[in-house]
Amino acid sequence: MEAIRTIMTVSEGHVKVNLPERFWGKQVEVIVHEAPIQAQVSLKKSLQGCLRQYANPAFIEREQEAWHDAVKEKHDRY
Repeated sequence: MEAIRTIMTVSEGHVKVNLPERFWGKQVEVIVHEAPIQAQVSLKKSLQGCLRQYANPAFIEREQEAWHDAVKEKHDRY
């Protein structure tokens, strides 16, 4: 069973839902309930350090040349 979930604002008692062609000509079930109010918190999080646990100290000194070496290895024909 496929489902499409979206949160919309009711305007003058109506909502308009555009359905993909795969739903055309078929019976669909429409369930309407009030969406929970979610606090709009804008926390800016950094990804810096999130992969620290996977770091290999042996490769840190080679880090500056890693991109160059990978490209050369992939595309160098000689």
